[in-house]
Amino acid sequence: MAKNFRLFNIIHLAQVLAMACFAIVSVVVVQMQLIEPVTSSLDRLLQLIAVLISVVMLFVGFRLFKSRIMKIREKTVDGPGRLANYRSACIIWWALIEGPGLLSFTCFMLTGNYAFFALGIFHLMILIMFTPKRDNIILLLDLSNKDLQIIEG
Repeated sequence: MAKNFRLFNIIHLAQVLAMACFAIVSVVVVQMQLIEPVTSSLDRLLQLIAVLISVVMLFVGFRLFKSRIMKIREKTVDGPGRLANYRSACIIWWALIEGPGLLSFTCFMLTGNYAFFALGIFHLMILIMFTPKRDNIILLLDLSNKDLQIIEG
């Protein structure tokens, strides 16, 4: 795989590992009771906030990603330009998946409520599900053989 496509996997893997490490730290903090849990009324408020942010960010992120892909496909930019635009769209999309997950793990540390941990794991699984694949990138960006030769050149 060319270094341009490998860069997608490196960025994605870094985000997945960072989120997984934060999940592990959150479990350790809760199990060792390093933070005093908040009151149940604040727990309920945090649940509402975490779920709303999760839903909004996933919805907005997907819509934004989809619209950016359509714009990239419409532009008459060469292959490397399309790939760079796609990379920035992916980073934004992944960040909009990762952010609510990190918030959920933080709420888990504050409350000890495993519902937050489950929501964080849900976001981690979504992030893993959107692992970049060379063939998908080529298909999404409608790259020609000429574009591929330049990119992989």
